[in-house]
Amino acid sequence: MKKKNTVSLRKYPYPYQAMLAICSDLDETPNKEIYFETAKYLNTIEQTSLGKGVGLEVGNTIYFDMPSHNFSYTNTDDDGRGKIHQLIESGHIDCLHSFGDFVDDRVSIEKYWNTIQSGKRKIEVWVDHAQAPTNLDNDIMQGRGAEQGTTAYHSDLTVQSGGLPFIWKGRVTSCVAQNAKRSYQSLFNKLKIKASLKTIALEFIKGWLARFGNQKYAMHKANKVLRKATLIDGTEVIEFMRCNPAWGGVSCFDQARGIHHVLTKEMLDTLVQNEGCSVLYSHLGKVHSIEEPFTEETRQAFELLAEYQGNQKILTTTTRRLLGYNRTVEELDFSVKHIGEETHIYLTTDYSGEDIQGLTWYVEDAKKVRLFINKELFNAITINPKDITGKESVSIIWPTLAFPKI
Repeated sequence: MKKKNTVSLRKYPYPYQAMLAICSDLDETPNKEIYFETAKYLNTIEQTSLGKGVGLEVGNTIYFDMPSHNFSYTNTDDDGRGKIHQLIESGHIDCLHSFGDFVDDRVSIEKYWNTIQSGKRKIEVWVDHAQAPTNLDNDIMQGRGAEQGTTAYHSDLTVQSGGLPFIWKGRVTSCVAQNAKRSYQSLFNKLKIKASLKTIALEFIKGWLARFGNQKYAMHKANKVLRKATLIDGTEVIEFMRCNPAWGGVSCFDQARGIHHVLTKEMLDTLVQNEGCSVLYSHLGKVHSIEEPFTEETRQAFELLAEYQGNQKILTTTTRRLLGYNRTVEELDFSVKHIGEETHIYLTTDYSGEDIQGLTWYVEDAKKVRLFINKELFNAITINPKDITGKESVSIIWPTLAFPKI
C-alpha cells in the first residue's frame, strides 16, 4: 500500500526557529524626536540620529493625558499627532498604554478612544500602565477600567466591543522562552552570581506557587504567551505575558540604557534552542540622555538581534502580529485529504489577513499541495526549500510591514 503524505503545522513562520516582539512602554520618552527616531532606527536601515537603522520590525505604545515631561498624544503638536496616526495605520504603533495618568472620566475616555479608532487600522492591544486609573487589572496594576460604576470604567466600550482582544495585566516572567519548557539558562551571570541566582530562585518559586494553585502566577506555570482570562466585570479577554530575562530580575534593565544586559548572545541562543516565543518587556524611551539617546552598547544589542533575524533564526515582529499569529495557531483547525497525487489542506479559522500570515505546513511534496481556507481555494501559497529539519513546507507569506515616511 502506498504511504500517504504526512502534513504537520510548523511552529513558526518559515524559516525561523523562534519569535520575539519588543513591547516597549513609552514611559518617560522625553520628546517626539526621540520617539519617532527610535521607530525609524528599529524599523529601517536608514541613517538616524540614533545610529544606522537595524531593519527589524518593532511596534510602540501610545497614551494620552500625561505629565508634561512625557511624550504623549496630547503633549505633542499637530505634526507629532499626524505621525502617530501614520504609525498606527502602518502597524508600528500597535498598543494602547492605558489612556494616561490623568484620564479618569467617561467623556475623556470616549473622546480618546474615538480618536484612535478613526483610521482603517485599529489598535487592538492594551498594556496597563503603572497605576493609571483606566488600567484593566485591579490587582497588580490597581486599575478601575473594568470596575463597573467607577468613573474610569471603559471595558464595555473598548473590550466588549471587540476592539481590544489582547490585554496585558502586569504579568512578567524572567524566563526568556514562552511556549516552551521553562528555562533559566540565560539568567545565570558568572560575574553577578548572587543576584542572578536570586532571580532564578524567585522565578522557580513562582512556578511552584502556581503548581499549588496560586492564581497570580498561574501563567508562569504554563509558560505560554497567551491564555484566556476574565476581567472583573466578567468580560472575556486574551491575556498575554511579557518577559524580561535580565539577570537582575524583571525590573532591571527594562530600558534602552540597559537593554544590552538583556539582548545577549546567551539570551538569544536560549530563545532559539527552546524554539521560544517571547514578548519582551521594555521602556525604550528611557534613554541614556536626550543628547545621546542610545549608547554604543545599546546599538550593539539591537545589531546582535538583527544578526539573528538575518540568519533566519529569530523572527522579530510587532506585539500585535506576534499575538495574532499565536492566537490563530492555538485556535485553528485543519484536515488533510489526498486526492490522486495531490495533498489538500483544509484550514478552518475565524481569522484572516495578517492573522493567518506566516502559517506554514510541513509536507512531503510541496509542488502538489493545495490549500483551502474555510472551503475556498487559496492560490497564494509559497513553496519553501527544506529547513534545518530537512523537510519541505508551504506557507502563507509573512510580509514585512512597510514603514512610512515620517
